[in-house]
Amino acid sequence: LVLLRALGPFPLSTRTASAFRSVIGAVWLPGLGAALSSIGYCAILAFSSLLYADHGWRPVWLAFTAFGGALISARWMFGHLPDRFGGARIALVFIWVQAAGLILMGCAGHVVTASAGAALAGLGYSLVYPGLGVEAVRGVSADNRGLAMGIYTVFLDVAMAIGSPALGWVADRNGLNAVFVVSAA
Repeated sequence: LVLLRALGPFPLSTRTASAFRSVIGAVWLPGLGAALSSIGYCAILAFSSLLYADHGWRPVWLAFTAFGGALISARWMFGHLPDRFGGARIALVFIWVQAAGLILMGCAGHVVTASAGAALAGLGYSLVYPGLGVEAVRGVSADNRGLAMGIYTVFLDVAMAIGSPALGWVADRNGLNAVFVVSAA
């Protein structure tokens, strides 16, 4: 209720349809990259515990914890890299790391290998999303950065809405290991 009365830091601009279109034009490519990289995130969220349970690996939560721990640690330690070297360049390097981790999970025959793959995937995903986010806001004016980030985030949401069910179809046809290999691709 207090925030309803708070003034904005600067006057609100009125957005036109052309401004919306120009923001979409600036955001769609980084957004598409973020959506595709988020398929691996979907795989970890929806299928890692199922993979562990299917193989009889314990604890079943270990993959998600390894992923999350590596993601948080990497963002903490390396979060400055997109600003320093460019978001697209850093995202490209880190997407390969994420893909390697997902392939390792898909080919794993032991809980330790799968957990190492999950951690590697978390390390990789850690800077893809913010790196491409830097690119998403770079091409828009300061008064449209919030809109750009909103549209950019929609790509992640769509990837989760479509990616998880699509990976479920892959699991049904080819098994749980295939989910991680397909998401790496």
